[in-house]
Amino acid sequence: MIYEIITLALLAVWLTGWFTPLNFFREVITEWWIKTTIKMGFPAMASFAVVLSCSKCMGFWLTLFWKQDFFLALSVSAVAFVITFGIEQIEKYR
Repeated sequence: MIYEIITLALLAVWLTGWFTPLNFFREVITEWWIKTTIKMGFPAMASFAVVLSCSKCMGFWLTLFWKQDFFLALSVSAVAFVITFGIEQIEKYR
């Protein structure tokens, strides 16, 4: 179980930041989503684009849809937060 949590959290962190070839597509999709929701008159829905760049959000929703387990999704989200925080601290003092 712990390996599954760590693996899914690392996948979320990897998808939202480490794997740079996805950055271009993530930015294009985010920009399109925001412009489309604002044009359609639903500016509140523009905030859903944060899922593509937030490791906690990506970990939660990815796990919830894939495994359909709410508590596992919460655990993955928390571990993704810790991993991202650790990476930020390492890069800050590097």
